[in-house]
Amino acid sequence: MNVALIFGGRSPEHEVSIVTAHQVNAALAETHEVIPIYITKEGAWLTGDKLKELNTFTEGNLPRTSDFDTVSVEFETHAKFSVLPKRSGLFSKKKELPIDVVFPAIHGVHGEDGSLQGFLELMDIPYVGASVVGSGVGMDKIMMKAVLSENELPILPYVPFTKHNWDSASNDVLAIIKEKMSFPVYVKPAVSGSSIGVSQARDEDELRDAIELACRYYRRIVVEQGIENGFEINCSVMGTHTPTPSVCEQPIASTDFLSFDDKYIHQNSESEDAPDVSSGMAGAQREIPAPIPEELTLHIQNLATLAFQVLDCAGIARIDFLVSDEEQVYVNEINTIPGSFSFYLWEPAGIPFPELVSQLVDLALETHHEKNRLIYSYSTNLLSQAGASFAKLKTDNLESEETG
Repeated sequence: MNVALIFGGRSPEHEVSIVTAHQVNAALAETHEVIPIYITKEGAWLTGDKLKELNTFTEGNLPRTSDFDTVSVEFETHAKFSVLPKRSGLFSKKKELPIDVVFPAIHGVHGEDGSLQGFLELMDIPYVGASVVGSGVGMDKIMMKAVLSENELPILPYVPFTKHNWDSASNDVLAIIKEKMSFPVYVKPAVSGSSIGVSQARDEDELRDAIELACRYYRRIVVEQGIENGFEINCSVMGTHTPTPSVCEQPIASTDFLSFDDKYIHQNSESEDAPDVSSGMAGAQREIPAPIPEELTLHIQNLATLAFQVLDCAGIARIDFLVSDEEQVYVNEINTIPGSFSFYLWEPAGIPFPELVSQLVDLALETHHEKNRLIYSYSTNLLSQAGASFAKLKTDNLESEETG
């Protein structure tokens, strides 16, 4: 298979995406031909084998557009990705990239939120992971909670509002928050990942500062009820129609919640001064399997599977839960790819990362074939009737003008 690995993008999680892409590339390369497509922070699409090397991104600045071939999309005869060599001469011309399936590795907006998935749907190209709806709802924390609540999955109280609401009536927003929940609370941009722009607030002053920070990253904000003395449990789910849950994990945070540093900046065992970012979330501290009773494990796995299904997900996703000290379980959020491949949760089941990504490619092709078996046309004489109606309307207008 020729797999196009698309990463980078116009997102605050640009660097996280680069790390993810190189993890996926290493796994895919064992069984597939990988075509890297890197989207710069300015939005240029580049390709070239050097983009498979992590040192291309770590030695000085990020790649320059002039150093790589550029990628474009053509719709002349059929939708296709084309590449134009960086040194274009008189006789240089674009050539089609032979892509069988796309593996999205863009974190956050413009990639994980359904926008890239919608683009690939228009091109009729198979892609790994959730569809437009699953990706979009999974990325938008407010919409996600609304869908979970409608399907009677347990969630904590939350208050959604917009930056405009906050700027124009902050005291009213604070009053609603304090009426519906108690401190501590968590403040998040509605569309964001990697804990960027996320804060915990234990009093009103911290709450104001946290909202101001979140408003810098997105125009819609959500404030969620926190749990004192609670803990987090995560579970991955993989599949399409009959998804399967993984073992559960308990992440270990250095503070009251998993920050960006907890997730990605890990101290190198050989030198405390050298953080190790190459392992991404796989290097974060966690206990696998989670040290919880079997009954609680089965309950969380069941909730994870239900959440995966009601949010219309496919491929793989990680569902995060909050558990109170009375073992009351709440669905916190879902992380579709590339927000989480959670391959470390599948290794105990005997599925190493290279096999996992191959299974995801197979699921993408299976889902695409199923979509293409649907009917996308409907035979009707609507246009003929419309033509007759327009002709009569034109005749009536002419007669009206003549008599007038």
